[in-house]
Amino acid sequence: MFVAKEFRGSTYKTASLLLATAISWAKERQVKAIYLGTTPQFLAAHRFYEKNGFMKVVPDDLPETFPLLPVDKMFYQLELS
Repeated sequence: MFVAKEFRGSTYKTASLLLATAISWAKERQVKAIYLGTTPQFLAAHRFYEKNGFMKVVPDDLPETFPLLPVDKMFYQLELS
């Protein structure tokens, strides 16, 4: 997910609201885990994902059907209960 710079941070909480919506949608559909890829330079995004319970994983831990993008070098997983 991408959020325009002017809508990032605690004022609007756009990223948090988007993530909460995505997690809720996934849970309603009994999704067991969410995986994502990101680039090494998006440090704020890494902190955001980790703050929200995502754990770093290596590419070998990704599902076979995960769409690997050439720019993504870091991967995260969130287990849903």
